[in-house]
Amino acid sequence: MKQRVEIDITARSGKAYLPTLYRDEKHRLYFAREPVLVVDLTSEGLAGLVEAVRRKIEEGNPHIEVPDLQKAFKRKGVPPVAKAAGFKSWRSFAKKARTYGISFLEEKIIVEMSGPATSGGAFLYDPKKTREFPPGTPLEEVVQVIWEDICSIPELWEEDAP
Repeated sequence: MKQRVEIDITARSGKAYLPTLYRDEKHRLYFAREPVLVVDLTSEGLAGLVEAVRRKIEEGNPHIEVPDLQKAFKRKGVPPVAKAAGFKSWRSFAKKARTYGISFLEEKIIVEMSGPATSGGAFLYDPKKTREFPPGTPLEEVVQVIWEDICSIPELWEEDAP
């Protein structure tokens, strides 16, 4: 992979949500925005998740200019992933969700997996769950570790209306 690509996946209620991650070059930060790709894990399974990640790799991380970081972090409104799931608040969405990050770097691929959200709705990646792969590892093998984690958490499969 020539250019770094970051992908976020949030799993909840048998679905995976993959927002478009825009990159601000000046601050070297990523911002989740619409469109959000939604995968029904109960019907599409691992194959659907792999295909969604493949599409996000092709999309890459479009550039965005953020002139005022404080303003960007104080953004009002429902985050795009929660909105795509039909929720009106991030906290209520995050209660029964987990997040996953995939970093496709020149020298390696890193997969990070969160634990449960904090009471404020923040996700922290669990360093014990971090996995590294050499570049060129088949995408199916990389996504498989995320799939196995999702399958191991019954709460992520519970139907829960917004």
